[in-house]
Amino acid sequence: MEALVDTGTTFTKIPLSLGERLGLKVRRKVEVRLSDERVVERGLCYAEVEVDGVRDLIPVALSGEGEAPLVGYTTLEILGFKINPVTASLERTLPIEY
Repeated sequence: MEALVDTGTTFTKIPLSLGERLGLKVRRKVEVRLSDERVVERGLCYAEVEVDGVRDLIPVALSGEGEAPLVGYTTLEILGFKINPVTASLERTLPIEY
């Protein structure tokens, strides 16, 4: 599946219908703030997500129909990627422990 990477988004999100087809189970409900300042409730589940050959269990929010799938910053951090703003591409990075 193709999805936009959005560093302003906490969770990766996919449409509810896709989550149901994949058999994902909602573990809890979370409130999220949208870019227009509205607050909506999402089901949060865990799914195996793979980006550029790196795969792990990731929190995924289930969105309303018609919303674009997004890869959020927690997915990037868990899988070890960062955005290169010059090339607009993903690059591998090391976790930080300061």
